[in-house]
Amino acid sequence: MLSSTAEKLYWACRYIERAEMTSRLLDVAYRISLTSNKNNEWESILLSTAVKDEYLFKNSKINQRKVEKFLFFDETNESSIKNCVRFTRENFRKVRNRITREVWDVVNSTYQELQDLTSGRYKSSEIPNLCAWIKQRSSMLKGAIISTQLSSDCYDFMNLGYYVERADNIIRFIDVKNFISPMSDQENEDNDYEWGILLRTLAAYTQFRLSYGVNMSQEKIAHFLIFNNTNPRSLFHSLENIKIHLKNLTSFYNLQSRAFSTSRKIISKLSDLTVQEIFDNGFNEFLSQYSEDINMLHSSIESSYFGGVYNVFED
Repeated sequence: MLSSTAEKLYWACRYIERAEMTSRLLDVAYRISLTSNKNNEWESILLSTAVKDEYLFKNSKINQRKVEKFLFFDETNESSIKNCVRFTRENFRKVRNRITREVWDVVNSTYQELQDLTSGRYKSSEIPNLCAWIKQRSSMLKGAIISTQLSSDCYDFMNLGYYVERADNIIRFIDVKNFISPMSDQENEDNDYEWGILLRTLAAYTQFRLSYGVNMSQEKIAHFLIFNNTNPRSLFHSLENIKIHLKNLTSFYNLQSRAFSTSRKIISKLSDLTVQEIFDNGFNEFLSQYSEDINMLHSSIESSYFGGVYNVFED
């Protein structure tokens, strides 16, 4: 496979996962805004999506309506949902011979339907429905990939895109909650409610209760979102799947990559931690460190497999 083909498959899936993540963040902010008096949930998602400076360049103040437009529809924002869907389609279009008709049909129809939506034709109260539609289309695409794509190197690069983005996203989700109500604030009466919203938005509320019971605590939720490998959106689950697909590629090419070595080191470091150690050492420090680690992992994948050469070494 050409390295440019691998890169496009990887980024196509990163972009659609990013679109889903942004829709979930918008949903969290919208639901928290219905009861919160802090009014900082909209700033928090701008920070978490790393577009606050871009937003403030165009808008003098942070308010709900403008943030919704900027994150969902704005074509000048490269991370907007509309652009992410467009970039997914564009990347898949360039490697059309590597994907199945079912995968292409989901991506293309989603793109076409999204073109009919404009920022002037919706109300803020419709945001949950728009976000639900994006999440549904993203799930349809994942289902098409799992059920129709060959389990080849194409499949591994597509899944690498999904899981690298998802690992980065769970850090951002926790960061939104931590920004609104810091983990160190044990006396916040809204903590359980805000955590409940976060879990529901991740479609994980019922699964959390099945795993940990009905009583919530910050320690249990942190463990569920970071360490629980049965949770498909946990940080550990994403990193473990990144390692699995990188291992598949090393077997496929019969060469060990720096990316695989990096993934093993990151998982080993995370496995040595406990929730209590994270709280003792500072939750912000943990989030910052693993955000950097995920960026480093992406860079190692990029240098190992993209850019025209396979940067690998024999095991």
